[in-house]
Amino acid sequence: MSLLGKMFYKEQPHVQNLSHKVSIIGAGNVGMAVAVSLLGKHVTNNLVLIDPIGDKVKGEIIDLQHGSLFLRNALIGGGNTFEDSADSKLCIITTGVRQEPGESRLVMAQRNSEIIVKVVKMLIKYSPDTMILVVGNPCDVMAYVAWKASGLPAYKVMGAGTTLDSQRFRVELSKKFNINPSNIHAWIIGEHGEHSFAIWSSVNIGGTRIEKINPKFGTDDDTEKWSVLLKDVLGAAKTIRELKDYTNWGIGMSIATIAKALMTQGGSIYAVSVNAKGKFGIEDDIFISLPAVLGSNGITDIVHLNLTEDELARLHNAAKILKEVQDSIKIEEKEVKCKCRRCK
Repeated sequence: MSLLGKMFYKEQPHVQNLSHKVSIIGAGNVGMAVAVSLLGKHVTNNLVLIDPIGDKVKGEIIDLQHGSLFLRNALIGGGNTFEDSADSKLCIITTGVRQEPGESRLVMAQRNSEIIVKVVKMLIKYSPDTMILVVGNPCDVMAYVAWKASGLPAYKVMGAGTTLDSQRFRVELSKKFNINPSNIHAWIIGEHGEHSFAIWSSVNIGGTRIEKINPKFGTDDDTEKWSVLLKDVLGAAKTIRELKDYTNWGIGMSIATIAKALMTQGGSIYAVSVNAKGKFGIEDDIFISLPAVLGSNGITDIVHLNLTEDELARLHNAAKILKEVQDSIKIEEKEVKCKCRRCK
C-alpha cells in the first residue's frame, strides 16, 4: 500500500472544480498584474496562465504556486499551450503589441488583430462557451475583433474599455472633494483613447448631481476650472509610462474587479467595451465603452445614460471613428502567424 493509501481512507476521486476557471493569455507586466489581483481578490481558485512564447510563464507559475498557501490554496497552472485553458469560464487576453514610434493606430490595430484572432480561435477550441475579456489596445476595436473571431454572442465578449479611466476620474474628483471615491459616481465613456470623454452632467456625490449646484461644471466656462482635472485623468497612462515604462497595477486591479462581477451573480456596473448596436442611435455593430451591468453569463444590460446633446454628439463621433478602424481591419478566418516582436 502506498504512503497516500496509509494516510487517507479514500471515499471518492478528487474532482477539480472547473466552474470558476479563469485563463489569462499573456504573462507580461499586465498579465501578471491581473493574475496577482485576481488571486488577491479571491476571484478564482483555479487560475491558468498561458504564454506560447518562452519559459517566463513557467517561472511565474512556479513563483505563484509557492505563494498559494496565502491564497486560499488556489490551483495555479498553465504553460505554453492552450490545452490548459480548457473549460474556462472566463478568458482574459492581455497579449499584444505596443504602438511603435511613428506607427499609425490603424497599422497597430491590424497587427494586434492578427494576434487576437489567433488566440481567440485557440481559446474557443477548448472553451466553446467561455466569456472573453480583452485588455490589449486599441481596446474597443480588439473586443470587436475577438467577437467576430469567436462566434460567441456579443454579451459574452467585451473589452476592458474605460473602466480604469472612470476609476481615475473618481479618484481625482475624490482628492478635490475630500470624499472617498467609492461614494462618487462618475463616468468616462466613448473610445478607450483620445476620443474618450467625461459625462460631467451625471457626476454625483451621495445622490447629489454636481451640475445642479454648478450648471457650468466641467465646461470651458466654469470659473472653477474643473475641466483641468480631466487632463490628468486622460493623460495618466502616458505619465506612468514616462516614469516606469509601462502601466500594470491599475489595469490589473481594474480587470480583476470586472472579472469578479463576471464570476458571480453580478449586478455590478463597469464601463466596458460593448456592442452598442441599437443603443444611443448607433446603427452598426460598434464596440464602444459604455457602463454595462455584468453577470455570471456576461453583459446583462447596458445603462441608458441621460446624455446631453453635446455628450451624445461626442459619443456618435467616437462611434464613427471606431467604425472606420473596424472596417479597415481584415479579419482572417484561418489561423495567422503572430507578428509581435517576441515572435519574430
